[in-house]
Amino acid sequence: MAEIIQISCNGPDRCVNEVDLDKALQKTYIPRSVDPGISQELPKRIVLPCQSCTDGKVIITREMIEDLRGRS
Repeated sequence: MAEIIQISCNGPDRCVNEVDLDKALQKTYIPRSVDPGISQELPKRIVLPCQSCTDGKVIITREMIEDLRGRS
């Protein structure tokens, strides 16, 4: 089942976007070397365009995803 989260964009209107984490994480880039305590399958951050405005971007960080997965 898809995990949908709500994140505000960084634009002036702070639009709330619904993001499907499965879709957002579909393409992952693994760096050659990372700290051993950090999950290697997660990118450092994902930047998506806002679904409502043209000025804002939705930024999802590795820490946000780890916190959400830790609560589950």
